[in-house]
Amino acid sequence: MNRLFEAYFENNLKKLYEVVDQIFYRNFGGISDKDMPEYYSAAGDVLADIVVNNRYDPSRGDFDGYLYNTVKFAVIDELKKQQRDKRCVKVEMVDESGEIIRMPLKDIYLDAPVEGSEDLTIGDTIRSDFNMDNILEEKDNCQDERIEKYLNSLSGTARKMIEMKMNDIPVSEIKRKLRLTDREYFNYMNSARMNENIALFTKRFNKYKEEYKMDHIIPIDVTDNYRMDKFPLGSLLDDMRDGKINKKHILQRKPFQWTERQKNKFLTRILNGQPIPEIVICEQIVRGKKKSHLIDGLQRLSYSDLFRADGIVIKSDGAEFYEIPYKEYKYDNNGNVLLDEEGDALFEEKIFNVIGKKFSDFPQFLKERFNKFNINVTTYFNCTDDQIAYHIRNYNNQEGMNKSQYEFTGIDIDTANRIKDISEYHPFFKDDYGKYTSKNKVKGDIDKVVVESIMAINFLNDWKKEMKDSFAFVNDNADSIMFESLKDSLDRLCKVVDKEIKNMFTATNSPVWFAVFEKFKDLDIPDEHFKAFVKYVAESLNSLEVDGKLFKDVYKSRNTRDKSIVVGKVNGLVKLMYEFLNIDENKADQKIYDSDAETFIAENVGIDKETVIKDLSLYNETLDNLEENTIRDGSKLLEEQNRRSLLAMVAYSYVQDTDLDEWMAEYAKKNNAYFADQRKNYLHMKKNLENFKGGL
Repeated sequence: MNRLFEAYFENNLKKLYEVVDQIFYRNFGGISDKDMPEYYSAAGDVLADIVVNNRYDPSRGDFDGYLYNTVKFAVIDELKKQQRDKRCVKVEMVDESGEIIRMPLKDIYLDAPVEGSEDLTIGDTIRSDFNMDNILEEKDNCQDERIEKYLNSLSGTARKMIEMKMNDIPVSEIKRKLRLTDREYFNYMNSARMNENIALFTKRFNKYKEEYKMDHIIPIDVTDNYRMDKFPLGSLLDDMRDGKINKKHILQRKPFQWTERQKNKFLTRILNGQPIPEIVICEQIVRGKKKSHLIDGLQRLSYSDLFRADGIVIKSDGAEFYEIPYKEYKYDNNGNVLLDEEGDALFEEKIFNVIGKKFSDFPQFLKERFNKFNINVTTYFNCTDDQIAYHIRNYNNQEGMNKSQYEFTGIDIDTANRIKDISEYHPFFKDDYGKYTSKNKVKGDIDKVVVESIMAINFLNDWKKEMKDSFAFVNDNADSIMFESLKDSLDRLCKVVDKEIKNMFTATNSPVWFAVFEKFKDLDIPDEHFKAFVKYVAESLNSLEVDGKLFKDVYKSRNTRDKSIVVGKVNGLVKLMYEFLNIDENKADQKIYDSDAETFIAENVGIDKETVIKDLSLYNETLDNLEENTIRDGSKLLEEQNRRSLLAMVAYSYVQDTDLDEWMAEYAKKNNAYFADQRKNYLHMKKNLENFKGGL
């Protein structure tokens, strides 16, 4: 029976959809493709109802014929409903002025364009459940603190929009004053509606009693008739192996869905005795017999079962704390456990590396730990098919972390704070200077942009294709100056990036452009020239050439994470930038200074220039000794462009009569970068020295 059902579920319901196509061809001569999704959906509901409620009786004939006729009736009903709805149904929509109007529902679709608008679709105009009533009520009650907290959490444009709405300015006027397209207005309003701080305006008490339909109420036995226990993992695996727990419910997905990384992390977690999410079982009485269906936890138990049967081994990818401490008891020649004077068993502490080992290779202590590992199990009793389907839907309703969100959890707190300080709070991202969607922000894509920007700017030759490797590399190698330098770049870009070029700064290409801007900063020319260059690339991309090859082939490559592509983008854009600015590429890396070393030291340290000239050889000699003894070879701190600020630090140390050796050793250990702006770099190091001395 299950095989009959599964044939229609395979390949994304392909066989079921073919049945629908046959029905329309035989009875109506076909139908427009754009209408088919509604009827496919109706057929899917029919199939699910047959499976869940066990409606098929083999005595009625073959299943294929039964399903065909049942789907046919459902499709005809849906067709009648569609025709009836098109004649009489009306919907509420928002017009250009923000007024609510009623329109007949004809043959329209949510992704159809609105007449007279380049960006807006029908779906965008459907009235939102978001309104300003609660916020206005707080305003009238002088709840300014809540309002200010909410407004501060919005982007600059979204805040202006909400403030204008609070002052009863019409939608059309808001869009005109802020120069927003219909699509941009909708996106900003949606971000305001989805903001987490909107909960500040939730009313504490309901002023009305809501009426519910009975078919939306969960039966009392679903919520009350359950129990939570702890079971040994080995016992659950035995029950599943012996068929006491059914892991193949018709609505359950197949086992072994995890990646290698997820599997290894899970198994090492068990072996280290760390808790895992609960297992959920639904008990059902079928023809007088009790059946226990595994509803949530199939992947966990399946991988545990396969591991215990020597079907897989733990590999290093994703495995954490894979050297497991355990006890090994001491035995006498007869195999008896040796006891101490107080009658306790004697043992010795050992470490077992589980990587590459089969379960049968494990010491007995770890085998027992695995089998005795306690798991929380929630069991629901006397479940109907509908209740089982309900639990499957709800326990699988959550969406797992994506790669960016997952890898973020594995970095140090200090690095995480530096990333979040930029991704969540810097105006470039918060106020949408680039082309970033609400989904980018919710899904953690902006964290990824920051990490990849640090890589592209500082470690381009070490570029990693996999996100997990990028996060790990930045966590181990990036320092505070690299993040501060990125913030400095973003500060400057906020002043020149506008609607003409913002579309170039996507989640994919932002790290590339930030790396190019870092090269631009070394040229000491106004940032408006960089804006002009970005605009030039945007307008001429299809015809630009680098080394005799069309640059668009690299820039528009689908292999966006390949090292060769990313390096090719950065290097290609830098070459194009030098050509656009008429700068000799061979001399481009030579920093253009606005003053000589003597003037720089005199102005920033506060020493008269004659004294600086007299003592400059002493400063250089002292710095040479410091660099030789405290800064490792290859450090960016040793670059010639950075010598001016280091010389100023030496001069400052003589003025303050302080020694730099210990501080320089500590500073060089934690920092491998510097600000291109030497005055800013000097002030940063000076502050660091003062904090270091204050902490001694």
